[in-house]
Amino acid sequence: MAPDLLPVLMALRVKRRVAPATLAAAAGLSEDEVGGVLEVARGEGIVCRADDGWALSDLGRAVLAERLAVEPIDRARLSALYPRFLALDVELKAAITAWQLAANARERSGATSDLLAAGEAAVTVANDMAAVVPRLRSYAARLTAAVRAVGDGAAPFVASPRVDSLHQVWFELHEDLLVMLGRSRTS
Repeated sequence: MAPDLLPVLMALRVKRRVAPATLAAAAGLSEDEVGGVLEVARGEGIVCRADDGWALSDLGRAVLAERLAVEPIDRARLSALYPRFLALDVELKAAITAWQLAANARERSGATSDLLAAGEAAVTVANDMAAVVPRLRSYAARLTAAVRAVGDGAAPFVASPRVDSLHQVWFELHEDLLVMLGRSRTS
């Protein structure tokens, strides 16, 4: 059975232009699965090559909108979880900022503890949302990996846009939720 196109299209939507390996992690698929989906989608004009990666075409954006409109999910249940996401969004961003602004090792240690706690809460929220929308499982897995990396002292996994950092994955999950729920960042 061929992998579903929707996780690949949504990953392209939230990441813009992306290499296949990064796309595979974001979509929760293997590189081989993503490669197959991309080749078929390219033949249909849904995706296009972009620099050293892939991007949605105009047709791809329309196909994504159609697929999202018929995605078999409980939007009311997802909407009910969204306030938890928003509350944690404030907490996680504050923890990231405190970590970034820590002036010395002692402050950084305390900020890291708070950041790890917020990161664990983010994993819980992502898992709860994945119970409603199974394709969101990849966010929970990526957040788990980021929390582990931060706990191991890997500073880029706090907020770097170049890796699957806590901030980057959380931002992408937020974008996915906004698209699914038909909301904007200001609503």
